[in-house]
Amino acid sequence: MRDNVPAGNDFDERLQQLALEAKQHPPLSPQRQLALNKLVNQILQADSLSHPQSGLWLPHLYEDFYNEALQKTLLEICQKIDRYNPGYAVMAWVNYLLAKRFQDVIKAWYSNNGRREQIVISLNELDQLISKELPPAEKIVSESEMLRQFLEADPENLLKTEFIRGYPQANFQCIAIARFVEEKTWEDISLELNNLSVQTLCSFFHRRLHKLMPYFQKYLQ
Repeated sequence: MRDNVPAGNDFDERLQQLALEAKQHPPLSPQRQLALNKLVNQILQADSLSHPQSGLWLPHLYEDFYNEALQKTLLEICQKIDRYNPGYAVMAWVNYLLAKRFQDVIKAWYSNNGRREQIVISLNELDQLISKELPPAEKIVSESEMLRQFLEADPENLLKTEFIRGYPQANFQCIAIARFVEEKTWEDISLELNNLSVQTLCSFFHRRLHKLMPYFQKYLQ
């Protein structure tokens, strides 16, 4: 727990007061800057500050991506505080912008590394693929159940043939089921696979996930 940080409605009201106070003062004024500094400090301490796509990247990469996205988000909030709509909680706005800026950072990273500008697919995005063509009344089987069935069936036997060299038991199928369906941590999966390093597992998984995305799309759209 963080000390001296209000929780729940009190915290939300405090953030909103700071945001509205900043809006009341002219741009670049000392009063606005002071309110913005207080607002940013409170945001950084918020328990509700989100971590988009956490668990889908190697820890050192994710930390770099997240810090850059967070800096961009805080800068945008300071620059565009006049756009804040008091009808919404400040942290809802913050987390919305943070998710957008995180995507921007990922796209830039792929571009700078000479790769396709492709966004990492999260479990939520896979759910969207599954439900894209189905109206709500026809979704008899849940998205997570359809994903589980696809991973276990592996219609073209592609998932189980992708494995870490020297460790056939560490194939993409079993890792994907553990990660997407059973929602296990990378540490748990590492223990189940004879203590294969988390870094090795993550690196293998993300490379193969991008390679196999057309396969996912073919059967889940």
